[in-house]
Amino acid sequence: MNGVEAFAILFVATAITLGVFYLTGLLLRWIAGLANPGHMRITESDRGLLERYLPYYGFLSAKDRRAFDHRVSDWVNDKEWHGRGVEVTREMRVLIAGSAIQVTFGLDPLLLMHFTRIIVYPDQYRNRTQDRDHIGEVNPGMRVIAISWKHFMEGFEDATNARNVGLHEMAHAMWFENDIPNGEDGFLLPRHLKTWRALAKEEAELINAGEKRFFRDYAATNQAEFFAVAVEYFFEQPLGYREQLPELYEAMCQLLGQDPAAMAGRPAFA
Repeated sequence: MNGVEAFAILFVATAITLGVFYLTGLLLRWIAGLANPGHMRITESDRGLLERYLPYYGFLSAKDRRAFDHRVSDWVNDKEWHGRGVEVTREMRVLIAGSAIQVTFGLDPLLLMHFTRIIVYPDQYRNRTQDRDHIGEVNPGMRVIAISWKHFMEGFEDATNARNVGLHEMAHAMWFENDIPNGEDGFLLPRHLKTWRALAKEEAELINAGEKRFFRDYAATNQAEFFAVAVEYFFEQPLGYREQLPELYEAMCQLLGQDPAAMAGRPAFA
């Protein structure tokens, strides 16, 4: 047997092996679906919701949409969903998960697995521990992401005002998840995070000094809030962000692995 024949045999054997693995994976997913009929899969109606309310989704290529759909399905099925004074609908699950996937889509798939419970309120609600009203919050101790549905939807009604509760709270969850040892941590690469922190600190100091800046003043509360507010601007005012704060914008592109300002038919991933 010469070298060419040996290579051909090896190539065919490898192809057969990969094919078996692929078909086995499909079979296992099919069996899992039978064993768990409650497992939610994304439908055409769900895709219509995502396209209607998440402008970001509409810019994705067909291939990226399929990946986005798959991640949304996985995220929904990973969580426990609870309504407080409201029934949690399929629409709520799909769109809340969609906001999480939008923030994390430039990275390897993330479930934000530490946060096992999603609590949906119809409107703003009282946080008894803090004795004040909230429209959304992330509580690592309780492993909860809470959302006011009214304010969540308002955030997507105007996709250009950089005020989006869904993106804001998912950014918080992402920020916390990165530091919680659970096998999903450390996805914000240290070298990029170091650059981001230094630039964010400088910008927050300017805001706190009373200078009029691109971000709203609330961003300077602390670095977690700065990150969450920056995410809102990143997706809803990316061109202004890039123009006004080019170094910080580039650092965020590196950190999140995507570049919304470069959307021209689809996002350009860093």
